[in-house]
Amino acid sequence: MSTRRERAKAHNSQQGKLATVTIASKKNEHPIAKKMGDFFIDVAKLIIGGVILAGLMKQGIDYLLLFWLGMTIVFVFVAFGIYLINFANKDGNIKV
Repeated sequence: MSTRRERAKAHNSQQGKLATVTIASKKNEHPIAKKMGDFFIDVAKLIIGGVILAGLMKQGIDYLLLFWLGMTIVFVFVAFGIYLINFANKDGNIKV
């Protein structure tokens, strides 16, 4: 049977290991890549807003071309933004 001191010592050594792992995982993060990923997703949102507003305007615009071109660019920006955020996390989980 273990004493309170032995249990407390074992508990403290476990917490030390967890803290070491947490600190080590923080070193692998790339904050610039995460910010760039957020930036690309924000630009994609602005493009969606621009496509919707341009579609509401009554000007000589080919709406079908505007929609497909806008959605293609949005898809590229969102994909690249998610890739950068995933790269920044380095653990394989997507955290958008």
